[in-house]
Amino acid sequence: MNWPGRGIRLHNADDRTADWLAKARTAGTRTRIRRWSRVETTGVLTVLGGVSLLVLAPFVTLALAIWFGVAGIDRTDVYGWVWGIAAGVPLVGGVLMAVGSRERLAACFADGYVSTGRVDKVIEQPGSGDDTASYQLRVSAKLPGGVVLHRKVYLGGNSPRRRVGGPVRFRHNTLDPDDAHDVLFDGFPGADAKAARS
Repeated sequence: MNWPGRGIRLHNADDRTADWLAKARTAGTRTRIRRWSRVETTGVLTVLGGVSLLVLAPFVTLALAIWFGVAGIDRTDVYGWVWGIAAGVPLVGGVLMAVGSRERLAACFADGYVSTGRVDKVIEQPGSGDDTASYQLRVSAKLPGGVVLHRKVYLGGNSPRRRVGGPVRFRHNTLDPDDAHDVLFDGFPGADAKAARS
């Protein structure tokens, strides 16, 4: 997404969406990708608008306090509305952005292949401050015909080190063996995964 009339990049989902639209096999999937991409973009724009409201809220509060003091108006509920809107708009934008991103990603891989492979390596990427560590899983899957796919799966949460050598299920749109980022994590199959779900 570019700022209207300029080349300022705000959000890269639209750039990647064009690739996924080209790889989608059905019209329904292309429609879902476009819809969720729009929702995600709307979320980004709403967050940007909401941040500007948060910046303006103190000035509006001060102006209202002066006006109400001079005019003798006793309407303190207006301050709640000013700050509620200033905080609510970016919150709604954040929800739209998160849901749109998750659903767009699911739609992008809806027509893709599902493969079960093996976790070859886990690389811990330490967080800073309050951020928890995230993990990069190097996975591979052998397909019929001898092709071996190599992918990188990114996960947060608990350490998946115990999963090295174990099965992993993922979605992908291409059969390119070295397209490491063409992947959507789809879970860990087997008894461990069933026990974790129940």
